[in-house]
Amino acid sequence: MTFSLDPIDRDDPRVRELYAEFVREADGPLVYDREGSGIDLDEEIAAGPPTDLVPPNGILLLARVDGEPAGLGGVRHLDTEVAEVKSMYVAPAFRGSGLGRRILARLDEIALEHGCRAVRLDTSDYLTPAVGLYRGAGYREVPAYNENPKADLWFERSLQPED
Repeated sequence: MTFSLDPIDRDDPRVRELYAEFVREADGPLVYDREGSGIDLDEEIAAGPPTDLVPPNGILLLARVDGEPAGLGGVRHLDTEVAEVKSMYVAPAFRGSGLGRRILARLDEIALEHGCRAVRLDTSDYLTPAVGLYRGAGYREVPAYNENPKADLWFERSLQPED
């Protein structure tokens, strides 16, 4: 099995396809966000991954297994010491293979290369496998750091070596 993890443009058709799967899985069960506003999945899919997942302040990575698109992960490091993981997704056929950990590890490396001391992310509690991945990778639950109405869990992981 060959694995690759490479920077990719957010408008690449492979990204768009995986991102659509991500939105349907992550937001589809909500129908409404936690504030009671309707979620337009088609609109969210059409918008694509966050626009700031581009150099120099961010990056979007495409994971491939044997050449087949298998996952996404982005990190943005916007003028702070704490980077944020966004659009993290592993296609169902590749879950349990360690791919999610590999994506997170590379995103951590990128954040560290940009001088960040920690990485954080938000998610929803019903995404149980994702929550398990984050906890298993050393992310610790923290108080809400943004006002994402679709999130109810916030995590952070230090990139500093432990003494």
